[in-house]
Amino acid sequence: MEKKLFKDVFVRLVLLFLLGTLSADPYHGIVRTPSSSPYWWKKVQQRIALDTAYSLPAGLGLREIKVSGTVRFISIYRNMSTYYNDMITSNRNISFVDYPLTNIGANNNGGFPMLELNLASHPLSKMQFSVGYSFASSLTGQLADTATSRQASSRQNLRFGGKWNTGPVRVSIDAGGILWSRISRFTVGFTEYRDNYFDRVPWDWYRNSFLRYEEYYGLSTNIGAEAAGRTPLLGAVANTEILPWGIKITSIYGRTSRNTTVGNALGYFPSYTHAHRIEKNIFTRRVSGKVGLNYYSKQAETDLSKGIPDNNQIVSGDFSLKIRKLKFASEVGVSSINNPRNKNGKGFGAFLKTEIDRTISPIPVSLELYHIDYNMASIDGSIMNSNTTVNDGGFGTEFIYDNMLLMNIAQQVGQIANNRQGFSFLGEGNVGKLKMQLGWAASQELENKYDTITIQHRVNSFSRSRFRPWFQAGGNYRRIKSFWLTTFETISITDTISDYKKGFNTLELFLKYKFKLFNRDLVVLNFNSMSTIQEGFSFIPAYSNRAFVRMWFEDLTLAYKAGKRYNLVANVGLESVKGNSRTNLANENGEEVKENGRPVYKEAYKNNSIDQLGTALGVGIDYDFSNNAGIHLRHKWMNHRDYNFTEDVFRGTETTLELKIFF
Repeated sequence: MEKKLFKDVFVRLVLLFLLGTLSADPYHGIVRTPSSSPYWWKKVQQRIALDTAYSLPAGLGLREIKVSGTVRFISIYRNMSTYYNDMITSNRNISFVDYPLTNIGANNNGGFPMLELNLASHPLSKMQFSVGYSFASSLTGQLADTATSRQASSRQNLRFGGKWNTGPVRVSIDAGGILWSRISRFTVGFTEYRDNYFDRVPWDWYRNSFLRYEEYYGLSTNIGAEAAGRTPLLGAVANTEILPWGIKITSIYGRTSRNTTVGNALGYFPSYTHAHRIEKNIFTRRVSGKVGLNYYSKQAETDLSKGIPDNNQIVSGDFSLKIRKLKFASEVGVSSINNPRNKNGKGFGAFLKTEIDRTISPIPVSLELYHIDYNMASIDGSIMNSNTTVNDGGFGTEFIYDNMLLMNIAQQVGQIANNRQGFSFLGEGNVGKLKMQLGWAASQELENKYDTITIQHRVNSFSRSRFRPWFQAGGNYRRIKSFWLTTFETISITDTISDYKKGFNTLELFLKYKFKLFNRDLVVLNFNSMSTIQEGFSFIPAYSNRAFVRMWFEDLTLAYKAGKRYNLVANVGLESVKGNSRTNLANENGEEVKENGRPVYKEAYKNNSIDQLGTALGVGIDYDFSNNAGIHLRHKWMNHRDYNFTEDVFRGTETTLELKIFF
């Protein structure tokens, strides 16, 4: 029966194609039958026309088509009274896209589409297929100091997928763009960032308003959009599962979001990535889990004509096992880099993570140890990169446009970076309805490289990153680094001491509480973070002038279910960043102290180091006018200033309105 049905589907598709090519009216869909056509051809046309006009799925033998997707509209209005002089948009600017001028969809640097449409069907019991389409616009408002607006444009992506299930063997293939793929943490994945709950609505999908805040409260891990652990790919992904043997084989081929810059991608820059994984499930009386072997290779050339290689490879093995009441996860790998700045560089990396759940300890905890060499680098993986020879977009990318170059980064708890070894600890406990999560991380560089350090600005991070996106030397002092959702700053170490290694520390405390107020649910989310970078290893943050830089961040979000379909939200954010006398210094006019274009130490200005304070105050309302549609309004007041670097200041407001429908 299924063979007959498959044959029927195939024959009808071929006839439909021929009919559409030879005689269909492209404007009205009217089938025209020339008088000179033979009788049998007229009958074929009439049969297909009837199938198409009255019941296309039934005519094709399709049992069911499932349609799902998202339609959204977003506008962002920003009004700045004080701002950086290199901000690309005007001080009063309205845009209709998450992020300015990007390869939207093909690149994790670029926002989310305005339309997602997915069609799926099971024409046979053992086979299913899907088609996905996404559309995004780019209209970002008036440029600074001009009377013209940025050109409106659009990005469209089409993807296809198919699955075949023979019983013991399952095969799936997806092709097109954009495909979300994952191999392993070291090879193809994505670094996790904890973004702001107040700003998250524009990219938090497929949930109505208050449900998302209930999940923020209830789930142990709910970091956000960049926590997906996946890398977007233009190309193909194939999966094969051999069920009796417990084996799964995954292969990807194409261009990831980090292969090439947008300009080079449009010019057919010679670069592609392929990665493969073979995974085996393990089930015994005492052990369950999986082990995997991974291979990753980015193959490229420095330009179109010279043929000079720009290659990056990683081979790794990993496992995730539960042995009775304990969970263990690990990955060990080696890498090679070959480009004009790094000839056959070799690297090694390993991590081991242990988790203890509530059945053993009243407080679930996890501990991760890691050691990652300088040359253990993958732009597509979860390792935060400090290797200047491995570039986002390829060898030719200038450092000021390299979004992934984060030298000596003060990472969040749970993030890993190369040229570093250290540990991360996470603990969780409850006292009634109060949920507490404690994070603790400490590490030290393996080699003393570079006289700069990198910090992340947590308050107004998303808004700040849109001032001059993608540029890595922005702001009035050319220290601001910006990419999708996130803002960093590069700080210089001005002394000449080199016989030491930098240490990195972070403490995080997340408190969550839910209670009734006027018989309505109120969710309280309070996140605190303290980070330092100092000379030498330290178990806890050295929150004093001993540290090159010390940071403190406080974020409070309130969500109140005011009615069945109404949700009120408020947010307060506070951030303090202080440097010591071994970092950038300012003179009495607020200008950076330099010699020959480089920051230097001057005794007279030793007390004029970085001293920043940033604040955010936001309010919002969500209205769900149906179970799968809502309007989200956010308004916030933004302030930032440095008391010594007096040109590092901005002040303004931002209003976001989003309409979202998912089905």
